[in-house]
Amino acid sequence: MDGASRTVKFDVQDDVKAEVLNVLPDMRAGQLAVQTGLANANGRWCHVNFLNFESIAAPHVHVLGDAIQVAAGMPKSAHMADAHAKVSAAAIVAELQGLEIDPHPMLTNVCMSHVDDSQVIHVASVHEYVPTQKTFRTIGGSGSVSDVRSDLEAKYAEAWARNIWADTLM
Repeated sequence: MDGASRTVKFDVQDDVKAEVLNVLPDMRAGQLAVQTGLANANGRWCHVNFLNFESIAAPHVHVLGDAIQVAAGMPKSAHMADAHAKVSAAAIVAELQGLEIDPHPMLTNVCMSHVDDSQVIHVASVHEYVPTQKTFRTIGGSGSVSDVRSDLEAKYAEAWARNIWADTLM
């Protein structure tokens, strides 16, 4: 990238010049995961046992959210990371109490996106653990996408945010 000329240079396409560039770093698990050997999926992501989100590389270490090599169709979102945490926590508690881990956990996901100051759109999905495949699969027909942006969805997004913050911070 050449900041002085506001140009992004590519190896495989023509350079792009723009007034505003939103440049994102390479996506991968954090440096801690890389340095400790947890990032065992191409050195970028962490493979986990989806039944409890335990690292494949390190027993009793659980990895959640953006750091994992996700299942097919599984988005990387705050809601999904929260769902990972709930499945993992339930599995850890079951293990500590000598109980069986839930053999069929479910994950839900919703991504709420503001498109302007007062309107929001969403995408949602439900994922089930498939024991024979040892992974999560999106349940067919479970997803939804906003038909139009709306003020009502903005109210839903605000409620979602309050709930996720309460889950995370309380």
